[in-house]
Amino acid sequence: MIGGLAMTAIGPLSGVAGAQDARPMVLFLGDQESEQSKLWRTQWEPLFLASQAYKKVDYRVVYPATNALLLKPESWPADLRWILDAFLLSQVGVQAGHVTPRFFLVQNKQITFSTSGNSGWRETMWPTIMDVTGTTN
Repeated sequence: MIGGLAMTAIGPLSGVAGAQDARPMVLFLGDQESEQSKLWRTQWEPLFLASQAYKKVDYRVVYPATNALLLKPESWPADLRWILDAFLLSQVGVQAGHVTPRFFLVQNKQITFSTSGNSGWRETMWPTIMDVTGTTN
């Protein structure tokens, strides 16, 4: 299944997250050339930012100029590169790493869920975030 993926951080990478606290983290990965990423940023991101769930998570964005820069370590903040490393070691990362938009849910310094596409956000990631945060919107 390429659209949705449950995965955990691999080996020692799980401990590299740094100073992340107990709050879940949602990471949006997209690129400025992707029409689907632009759609998410204009349609879904504002709804997410206005939600009660947003107030209960740390939200981070990796949004390089081009798709070619998407999986380059230099495009990622240093404290998030462990997510890139773990993703690139996964089957989905190898097969569909450049598919955007992509979303990661990180809990307790582990990637607990990842999905891609606007439908992946709407049908799986958003309900998962609401469940994790105990919110209804």
